[in-house]
Parts: sequence; structure tokens; C-alpha cells
Amino acid sequence: MTSTEKIQQLMQELGPNTPDIDAVVQTEEPSWAIQFSDETVVIIESAEDPGRMVLSAELGSASDRLQLPIYETLLCYNLLWRDTGGVKIGLAGPKGELIISTEICLDGLLLGSLQQGLADFANISRSWKSYVASADSQAAPPLPGMGADTLQFHA
Repeated sequence: MTSTEKIQQLMQELGPNTPDIDAVVQTEEPSWAIQFSDETVVIIESAEDPGRMVLSAELGSASDRLQLPIYETLLCYNLLWRDTGGVKIGLAGPKGELIISTEICLDGLLLGSLQQGLADFANISRSWKSYVASADSQAAPPLPGMGADTLQFHA
């Protein structure tokens, strides 16, 4: 079974069995948009060698005034990959959207693990989206996603 086929199977089970998910929509082959009841959207894409799914979400754009402190915080966060379970944040081009992402290995992945992983990733995404939207350069920035329940998908 290819990565895309495995993800397709999981997506068919995910929506009906996850109360916090309002919609699972297949967009372009092979990607899916997962919409949570609070309107958080997580995009899932298929990747091969090794078989995995890539989760991503938009965080918004940093205001011109706060770009430096926000970007510094995100660079520090990316360096802490061991503590964040491989969650990383990047910039989609100059002055573009900030995108948070992580990967989930498909080998042995069951629906329950996917549901928990998606919920954790969505929570981390919400925290960062809130930080990007309301960052104050005078306040110490939070490092969401670094608690004891941090994502741990990689073997």
C-alpha cells in the first residue's frame, strides 16, 4: 500500500470518528484539509521514502513592527527540535505567511494515534497563531508545543 492509499484509508475513518473535526476534504491529489470545530485547518500531504504524512497549518504573517522578535523566537523554537517532536515553523516567502509543520511516520500508524497527534498539532498551531497575532515585543515569548505532551511521531 502506498503512502497516499494509507492516508486515504485513515482520512475515511478520521472524520466520522473524531467529534472535534467538522470536515475532511480531499483537495488536490494527494492532500487533505482537516477542519476542526473551532475553524482551525490542518493540511495533510503524502510523502514517500519513508512513507509519512506532512501536517501543516498557517499561522498568519508577522507585522512589520514585530517581525524581528517573532522571527527570532521561531528560529529559537526550530533549534529545539528534540523538545518539540520535530515541529518546525517556516516562512512562505518574503513577508509571507508563517507555516507550522511536522511529519508523522505511517508505519504502524493507527487511527487513535493519528487522532491524538492531530489534536496535539492543532493545539500547538493555535498557540503559535495566537502568539503571531498578538505578540508584544516587550513580553517574553511563549514556546508552545514544548510541554510534556509534545508530539513524538518519529521512530
